[in-house]
Amino acid sequence: MAKNKREKIRRAPFGWLRISLELIVVFVGVTGGFLFDSYREDRSDRNLEKKYLISLHQNLLLDSALIKRHIAEDQNNLDISKMAAYTMAQRELPMDSALKVLAVIATFNNLNMQKATYESIVNSGSLGLISDWTLREELVNYYSYQQSIRDVEMVYNDYINSYVMPFLFKTVDLINGELAADFRTDSKEFKNLTAGYYSLAEQKMEVLLEIDSSNHALLSTLALALARSRNNSPE
Repeated sequence: MAKNKREKIRRAPFGWLRISLELIVVFVGVTGGFLFDSYREDRSDRNLEKKYLISLHQNLLLDSALIKRHIAEDQNNLDISKMAAYTMAQRELPMDSALKVLAVIATFNNLNMQKATYESIVNSGSLGLISDWTLREELVNYYSYQQSIRDVEMVYNDYINSYVMPFLFKTVDLINGELAADFRTDSKEFKNLTAGYYSLAEQKMEVLLEIDSSNHALLSTLALALARSRNNSPE
């Protein structure tokens, strides 16, 4: 009797099918949850990337308008100082032209570009969210190159503070806009002052033209990346 019971116990099905089904259900549930979390995280990243791209595009458009305005203004100042330098090499510069030159070389014209969005991206460690490698590289180069502008402006501003302003205080009635009676346009100091400004203005113009070209190229790359982001990212 005991022997028959032991045989029935041995022959009873172990339930492998049920266990297998339960394991499959658990596996599918865990995997599905992981995939859903991954999808949700990727969707969040892509939406955040799109917001960054939109903000960067707006910043670059503002930069573009600012750069072009500075190029136009600085080119006018450069032309005035160049003409004055060439004239003084041949003959004495008229007093009204000297006043115009002094007004030009005393001008502070710094390029304050938009960088808040980029700094926010970098400081938050979100640069990796930008999936386009070419765009990421161009962004880093563009904002790194802005240091070149700041370096040139620092030298330019130091020149104005150290040489131009002291000269103006000695030779110009700033309220009435009149030159001192003993001022001479053929003086060595005035000639050197104009030549120094002209040299710095040329350097600044070269940097402005380079950053304008970089801005234009970056805007094109960013526009393509933004179009792809809008097409691929769900709202």
